[in-house]
Amino acid sequence: MTASTPDAARRERNRRLAITTGILVLLALVIATGVWVTSGSSTTPDPAATKTPAARRGDHSLVVGAADAPVKVVVYEDFLCPFCRQLETSTRDFLHQDAAKGSVQVEYRPFQLLPDDYSRRALDAWATVLQKGTPAQALRFHDLLYDEQPYEQAAHKPGVAALQALARKAGVTDPKVLDALGSPNPAFFTAVQKSAEQAGVRGTPTVLVDGKPLGGSSIQDLADRLEQSAAG
Repeated sequence: MTASTPDAARRERNRRLAITTGILVLLALVIATGVWVTSGSSTTPDPAATKTPAARRGDHSLVVGAADAPVKVVVYEDFLCPFCRQLETSTRDFLHQDAAKGSVQVEYRPFQLLPDDYSRRALDAWATVLQKGTPAQALRFHDLLYDEQPYEQAAHKPGVAALQALARKAGVTDPKVLDALGSPNPAFFTAVQKSAEQAGVRGTPTVLVDGKPLGGSSIQDLADRLEQSAAG
């Protein structure tokens, strides 16, 4: 066997170094591209959400859409109700789009139906953002509470710190509002419970269209009927 010369050994080291460097550069490009795509998609705003007018109605409900919209929708809901989440995810896009166009007005009236501490905790937190934050923040927080809804039977559900993090994600920056998220709101709670009782609400979600209950054989059927009603 012929012994390697110093020049041959040096050339071999340089060749291996070039290969290794090329692989590292390629990996860096792949990672950078993935980060760019991910960050771009996560920061893209929802066009409908940015154009949807939201306002507080009294101290207890959130209205989305213009007052002169020809179709009025009222939704009674519980932030822990899985059927409410199903309806929310099935109807949010078209309701916000129709509200932005002026064809429908949606009023969200959350209350507590389920006998669970989280149901009350999330309701109180939303009440704080509704009353002390902005309507846009309350709408975003409302949506996030459903996007991040825990399982109804989960042993450990989000606490105050997790709700504060969601509120920050919804755009709440005022420390006074964030600190108040952990406080109960008995006046709000009493009012919304009474409102649901007076409306004859027995389950969630309950949807009214122009003051009349909207039924359905399933949540998807209810969502389909709601879409037809919102379209006019």
